[in-house]
Amino acid sequence: MTPTYQPWYIDLLSILGAFGGWAAVVAVLLHYLSDLHAKRTLQREASHLGQKVADLSHELKLRESAYTKHLELLIRYYEVFYRHYRICQSAANHDAHKFPDGNVVKTRDTFWEKLDAWRAEMAAFEGSARLLLPASLLDLHEESITAFNQFKNVMKRTVEDSAYQADKREAFAKIEDVKIRFETGLRAFLRTEQMVSPK
Repeated sequence: MTPTYQPWYIDLLSILGAFGGWAAVVAVLLHYLSDLHAKRTLQREASHLGQKVADLSHELKLRESAYTKHLELLIRYYEVFYRHYRICQSAANHDAHKFPDGNVVKTRDTFWEKLDAWRAEMAAFEGSARLLLPASLLDLHEESITAFNQFKNVMKRTVEDSAYQADKREAFAKIEDVKIRFETGLRAFLRTEQMVSPK
């Protein structure tokens, strides 16, 4: 009688069946499938989060660029303001300047010579300032224009008596007050501006 051989897997299945092996096979298969599903889910989530990070990074760069441009405009606007402030300050504190070569220049003449250039510079920045400045600083901008105009009206006088000198100093004191409040407000605005923070 010739021995008959069964395929090896028949013997393996008989052994597994004896020891509840089918349950083990099913458990291993389920574990494999759940592990595969978890890995695919993680890959999808990682891809989704990666895209979100890229989008946020792009948005932050745009906001930072916009903030830098706005900051440059505000600084240039303030430089124009401050140049005219210094001309008014010089006119308020001195009637004339004597230079080392002996030349004497009246501060009144300097004021009128530079007034039109200041007006043109301010007109170039006023539109941007109205869009960029918060309401409190925009109010100060309006106050500064009023104060500068009051000083200009005093400078129009032809008689340079004691009343003229007193009114000139008083008009400049208003400009000085606006300047101090404007600088304080501008510093606070630049510290708390949220353009670079996504909301």
